[in-house]
Amino acid sequence: MACPVCGEEGFHASVIAGLTLRRCTACGLRTNATPTRNTTSYANVDPSAYLQSIGRLRREQGTAIVSFVRSHGGSGEWLDVGCGFGYVLEAAQSAGFTVRGIEPDPTAARAARSRAADIEEGFLNESTSPADVLSTLDVLEHLENMNAFAELVKRKTRSLWVIKVPSSDGLFFRTAHALRISSAIARLWQSNYEHPHLVYFNEATLTRFLRKHGFDVVAVRYLDEMPANAVVDRLMLDAAMPRWRALLAVPVIWAINLMERMRSRSDAMVVIARMHHD
Repeated sequence: MACPVCGEEGFHASVIAGLTLRRCTACGLRTNATPTRNTTSYANVDPSAYLQSIGRLRREQGTAIVSFVRSHGGSGEWLDVGCGFGYVLEAAQSAGFTVRGIEPDPTAARAARSRAADIEEGFLNESTSPADVLSTLDVLEHLENMNAFAELVKRKTRSLWVIKVPSSDGLFFRTAHALRISSAIARLWQSNYEHPHLVYFNEATLTRFLRKHGFDVVAVRYLDEMPANAVVDRLMLDAAMPRWRALLAVPVIWAINLMERMRSRSDAMVVIARMHHD
């Protein structure tokens, strides 16, 4: 299998937490060669627990992302592909954008309609109308054919493509893999979920991927992905960890977050890209 970023076929493979993980020897892209697929979906998530943990984080991140896009000239209509519970659309609408979203999960789509009325249940396709700003937040890393998707995005974006992906440069990712912490690795790759992470970009590999598809990177920033004030609720969201273990994790999470802020690089990377015009 060729690397989806550079097309080379050389990989360094290792097996951790039951996953065969590969690193492209040419460009450094991290890939999951044997993803496990279980049946966890939004339908199995307690909405109140989600709101207290990931929902609260996504709302804060949504406000930050919209402000980031505004500061780089974003305006007009915003289409969020894989919009989840609609937090980014809520923030974009408050900031003056016309908004619409696409979401394949029916539970999330229903929740998103309480924040933005124009939500289509399904996937981005050729019949989707283009938008000035198109966002894919926590989407690209789940796709089996990222290259075909990027070409579709190019046809559906008038101005900016806003991307949020987990970063292999983040300290949580690097610590878990260096120490081979199986429970953390399983969470990072979402191996117990219906749609696991298939790739981990960093700034260099995502920039190279975007250039291949005719996009220039305008700006990059990093967001807190595991804030200490929500870590207990987040770790307990899928009932995989008892409360006492989640509480013990708080000082470790706090320390890693502090170090990530000092180095200005976290596990959550946001990139604004603009189509290249010759």
